[in-house]
Amino acid sequence: MQENIRENQVAVTTNKKSLFEKISFVLLLAVTFLTPIFFVPASFISTQFGTSLLFASGVIASILVYVVSGLIYGSLDLPRPSRYVLGFLSLVPIVYALAGVSNGFSRQAFFGYTFDINTVGFIILGFTYIFLVSVIFRSKQRIFYSYLSFVVSSLLLSLFLLVRIIFGTKFLAFGLFGDVTSTMVGSWNNVGIFFGIGAILSVITYQMVNISRFMKVLVSVALALSIFFLALVNFAMVWIIVGISSFLFILYCIFSSKSNNQEPLSMGQKLSKVPLYTLAVLVISLAFSFLGTSFSNYLPNKLHISNVEVRPSLVTTLDIAKKTIIDHPLFGSGPNTFATQWLMWKPDEIISTVFWNTDFTNGIGLIPTFAVTTGILGVFSWLLFLGFYIYLGVKSIFIRTEDDFIKYLLVSSFFVSLYLWIMTFAYVPSTVIFILTLFFTGLFFASVYVSGLVNVETRNFGRSPREGFVSTLLMVAVLFSGIYLGYGLYKNSVSLLYFQKSSYALNTTKDILLAEGYMTKAITHVPSDVYFRALAEIEIAKLNAILSQDPNKVKAEDIRKQFSDTLTSAIKASQSAVDSDNTNYLNWVSLGQVYGAVSVPDLHIDGAYETAQLKFIEALRLNPKNPGILLLIARLAVIRGDLTQAKNYTLQAINVKRDYLDAYFLLSQIEVTAKNINGAIDSVTAASVIDPTNPAIFFQLGLLKYNIKDFNGAITALEKAVNMTPNYANAKYFLGLSYEAVGYHAKALREFEDLKITNPDSPEVNTILSSLREGKSLFVDPNAVKPEKAKKLPVKEKVR
Repeated sequence: MQENIRENQVAVTTNKKSLFEKISFVLLLAVTFLTPIFFVPASFISTQFGTSLLFASGVIASILVYVVSGLIYGSLDLPRPSRYVLGFLSLVPIVYALAGVSNGFSRQAFFGYTFDINTVGFIILGFTYIFLVSVIFRSKQRIFYSYLSFVVSSLLLSLFLLVRIIFGTKFLAFGLFGDVTSTMVGSWNNVGIFFGIGAILSVITYQMVNISRFMKVLVSVALALSIFFLALVNFAMVWIIVGISSFLFILYCIFSSKSNNQEPLSMGQKLSKVPLYTLAVLVISLAFSFLGTSFSNYLPNKLHISNVEVRPSLVTTLDIAKKTIIDHPLFGSGPNTFATQWLMWKPDEIISTVFWNTDFTNGIGLIPTFAVTTGILGVFSWLLFLGFYIYLGVKSIFIRTEDDFIKYLLVSSFFVSLYLWIMTFAYVPSTVIFILTLFFTGLFFASVYVSGLVNVETRNFGRSPREGFVSTLLMVAVLFSGIYLGYGLYKNSVSLLYFQKSSYALNTTKDILLAEGYMTKAITHVPSDVYFRALAEIEIAKLNAILSQDPNKVKAEDIRKQFSDTLTSAIKASQSAVDSDNTNYLNWVSLGQVYGAVSVPDLHIDGAYETAQLKFIEALRLNPKNPGILLLIARLAVIRGDLTQAKNYTLQAINVKRDYLDAYFLLSQIEVTAKNINGAIDSVTAASVIDPTNPAIFFQLGLLKYNIKDFNGAITALEKAVNMTPNYANAKYFLGLSYEAVGYHAKALREFEDLKITNPDSPEVNTILSSLREGKSLFVDPNAVKPEKAKKLPVKEKVR
């Protein structure tokens, strides 16, 4: 009787525990299904941040359900031997957390601005996700549902992309997707990686699963669709890795094939069993990889889809890693800090490109980036984890099993996850792709558990007081860690909302006080250096508004009081940004700009100029290869009236970057102010003889001649600049003005019509073009600042 009661109690407990497990399964499956197609239709939440929030919310909820179930019933399902499997799964997150703490605990390292994949928090949740998927999805039925959910979300994504290709980019844009290459899964290259999964999964399914003719047609359509998008994206690295994966699967099929009576086959018989679909994918991959750009670019050119994505090279990434590890051998520079190391060690040749001012946050690939940010121990932890994973993968796909479906699950989950892990070495995947990497890895471990290669047992912690105490303590720690991460994400989301509201109020409605209020609320939730810098910019705008008040309507003492209070707030905000992260050069630039804004001699603020200069010099120390900071110091000297120092810093900026247009523009203005135009023209003319292939020198020469109204001379110089660089927007701008000045109206009109293409939203271009078409004077307002005397170049240069 008592035994029956005990059995009933066990059955009830098992059913209740099973309910918790089902809840976790549904949560994780929903996250996986939504990940490739999820977005928040609001401009202030990026698709990647929205996906991160979805992922983190689902994983944290699953953690809480899993741990609460363990606390209630005193048992957890764990792989056996758990110390090996859990040990290898926990190595990377433990090292990553230690790297975050050892380099100074910071919110940037643990959460970042938008909880991206480089943060400690995301890595911890990511490996927890692998573990939860592995133990909760360990049944053939659940793994099948996982594959089905991926297929459905893939079809929905395909439909979304096809509809936008057919009907145009304005269709289903939702204010987020400005062009065809903007997608929920990330950049256009990430679309290629995503459909690489579809191609590999399709060929393995067709080869290994005994499916109906109808299902074979569906799998064939899925494969064709995947190949179509791979060709459309035409990411060479994806073609290469898909080709490698196809080749490895062919080898696997050859060496694992057996006859019906399990007798060994001859090599000829094995070769006859080569899967044709996989062979076709291999041939197509080789064709797109090696037949040249005219072949591989045919489809993108036909559909007018272009994609440019620039990353640091492998050599550069490894060089930065080597230099970083010399300084910080064990834990690197710290999680989410690649940008800092890039600024310090970036190659000199990058300065001559249009990406000279780009602060790359990652290297060529995700794992190489981790080498920089987590050091030797980080690299070692990844090698151990991936080594264990590959060892288990190779061992599992060759095990003997009577269940063909389990064999299919083992092979498919391993090959897909292996393909994705290889991509993390060669590329920095989007949040979506990295989540799928973790998911298919979890499914692989689940398949291993289903196959019996590694067993999963229910560990009852109530049998031993000591084990029960330790396990309960650990589960409570995990529970509170999950709650802490969830709370941190909530605060990040709310602060981002206020940040975007503040930006909208400042830039759209021009309501400075409202923008200030929203930004203060953002800082209250998350005291990030980005928000402090933004608040400082608002305070500077507020200072300008105070100084522009009508003295006849506002008392002088009130203006002084408002000015003093606002200046104090601006300095406090910028200083708080520096205190939040004194390794970020942008924070020092912000502080320098605050003091620079009040360094005008008429304001009589002692020490403002010297302090601003010191802050800019500190920013230059952190970012020594950025000529833009030298130009900030030069402009500061111009405000001060020290033209000699201004010229010196401007020439230093040009020496760093020989084609620095802003520096040439400022240098011309300095020469005009110093009334040394003729001498400057002689110097620049001599420079053009020495360096006749530098269009920036001819731009400066043309600008100087434009200033003295030598329009024919300006035309000669600017035409040379444009001939060298046909899309040289600012050269074309002043060339057009020079043409109009000498009566070449048709030529002037042509230059500004060209500028309309590269700068469609420029009010200056639109106004001048309208005046040219109507035959009106270009500059009718005598009080308006002439373009050659403006603080910045009139139009933006198109990336070349």
